[in-house]
Amino acid sequence: MIRRQLVSLLALLCATTASQAPATAQSGTGQALLWEARSATATVYLLGTIHLGTRDLYPLPASVEAAYRRAAVVALEADPADPSALLLAGQAMMYVPPDGLERNVPAALVRDTTEVLARYGLPAEMTRMMKPFVLAMTISVLEAGKAGLDASLGIDAHLASRARQDGKRLVELESMAMQLGLMDGLPRDAQAAMLESAVRGAKAGTLARDLRALLEAWKSGNLERLEQAAMGDLRSLPAPARKALQERLFDQRNRAMADKVAAMLGSGDVVLVGVGAAHLMGATGLVELLRARGYSVRRL
Repeated sequence: MIRRQLVSLLALLCATTASQAPATAQSGTGQALLWEARSATATVYLLGTIHLGTRDLYPLPASVEAAYRRAAVVALEADPADPSALLLAGQAMMYVPPDGLERNVPAALVRDTTEVLARYGLPAEMTRMMKPFVLAMTISVLEAGKAGLDASLGIDAHLASRARQDGKRLVELESMAMQLGLMDGLPRDAQAAMLESAVRGAKAGTLARDLRALLEAWKSGNLERLEQAAMGDLRSLPAPARKALQERLFDQRNRAMADKVAAMLGSGDVVLVGVGAAHLMGATGLVELLRARGYSVRRL
């Protein structure tokens, strides 16, 4: 059950590490995380999504609903309903004996991870066969549930379901298979850092709170607050792990996604692109990458 749940969520969660941002509420603009990119022939709407949600996210803001109605195509990082990811789960997510967690992370982290996951009924022998990035995601998913967050209520899952129902073309900017491979290919120390961050947040009782704070920042439309919540923990990691995660989870993927969005801007279609909000922010985010290519991009 845990493995099936993780595969369905991995594509949605792999863009973030466990946030340790403070949870103090701040007022935001309430403006949707929606941008419009234009070329001479096409319009692409860029929506910053959140991958875990609650029922009160819906209906979506009026500007997002209008963009969805106009769009003939909905493009997401990955299709949450992709069944092929289950076929990759064992290879990408689990060690092959005699390899195991003890051979890849410090003994103290193995002990703490086992202790945290024992609270959820996961046996030690199972957790020790799971790779560090999978364990980090497992902890994040379980702690998100404590905060009342559900992947089935995330914006990506919502858009994918609606696109199917409404007969809109649904395309992937990446794929679940690609994202599984990306996470599996992270350096050992980067995976260990992700796991340590998740374990630390779960033990301190802050991870569930901080995931909820990320949701509230998204709802407020406060970019500064959202950036702090989404990226704060990444910046607290040791420099080698931070650089590897920044490049592999964000910068590299942003460049590839910008290429695909630019191709869309060369077509005649109206496209709604939904990607994790962190992919739109900052100098290496999609908004600035597209502006650097000469496209007109404005927040709606």
